[in-house]
Amino acid sequence: MRIAYLSLQAVVEGQDSWAAVTEPIKGFEAFGWQVDRYFVTYPEAAPGPLGRLAEMYRVRRRLAAAIEGYDLLYVRAHPMAYRAATAARRAGVPVVQECNGPYEDLFIAWPVTRFARPLFEHLQRRQYRDALVIISVAEGLTAWLAEDTGNPNVVTNGNGANTDVFTPDALRMEGLPERYAVFFGQFPAWQGIPTLLSAVRSAQWPVGLSLVFVGDGSLRPEVERAVAEMPDRVRYVGKLPYADVARVASHALLSFVPMVAPERDAKFSPLKLYESMACGVAVVASDTVGISEVVRKHDCGILVPPGDAGALVGAVSLLAEDPARAAQMGSRGREAAVTCYSWDTRARQRAEIIKRALASRER
Repeated sequence: MRIAYLSLQAVVEGQDSWAAVTEPIKGFEAFGWQVDRYFVTYPEAAPGPLGRLAEMYRVRRRLAAAIEGYDLLYVRAHPMAYRAATAARRAGVPVVQECNGPYEDLFIAWPVTRFARPLFEHLQRRQYRDALVIISVAEGLTAWLAEDTGNPNVVTNGNGANTDVFTPDALRMEGLPERYAVFFGQFPAWQGIPTLLSAVRSAQWPVGLSLVFVGDGSLRPEVERAVAEMPDRVRYVGKLPYADVARVASHALLSFVPMVAPERDAKFSPLKLYESMACGVAVVASDTVGISEVVRKHDCGILVPPGDAGALVGAVSLLAEDPARAAQMGSRGREAAVTCYSWDTRARQRAEIIKRALASRER
């Protein structure tokens, strides 16, 4: 099968989208499918809105010229993919949409787009309605999509981890504190970074335990201010290549997954959860659907109410005082990541979803 994969969100190493896009593609290619990548690319100094729109237009135009040669168009959902999805449908090429979040994600990331919210929601909703199948990364998203779009073909298949890269055997990066907790990933508002910083400022934060940040994003200035304020407690190592993240995460006492976003409640499938588990590290995570059921099922960490810095400090203290318990949680998480949540497993599941949808279409 020949697939065109369209991502109008930049696929940049060091960002969450890198693994979420490239890992399933590797799985598809392992099945013998040909996957042609139609990705936007930006210079290091990313352009403004007009430059981004021009690059999206270039990629869509290149895809439209070749669309009839494909058996399937796979779209990482984006409102501006509307013209490409329409061109595929007119050419008789079925479209699979992958949904990673609600409409609100666009307006959080790009507040300037709020003035045209009805238009952007219409463009995305229409794509979902017309899709052969929608692959949703969280149960909460699946229920919302089915109700909002009326498309009965919505299937849940969450994110995962590369268990060969994210492993307890990853070589420790030099220069790290002797004992530390870690947060890695992007730094948008919903990742709970303000809660983490409130916790690390607490007098109850365990003595001798540092908090290491890996990544980048809009809240980076807050992280850097905390480093300047508390250099003995907070360390920021910047944005790292994909494989190097594991060199930090796998040697931590615990890893944070502190998602805080009421508008996204039950619509989470955070990569850092599965990658932390794959590293064999206990997690301290928000008690919200999309996270809590995984942590409870495998007893691989401690859950705390979203946004509760006091509860978070309490969880950290429990694990800091009982590292053996933390290690046992990490071991259970690793086993679950390998058996249930590897990208190899996720790719096989998505391939079966696509095969069933195509077979149903033929019938």
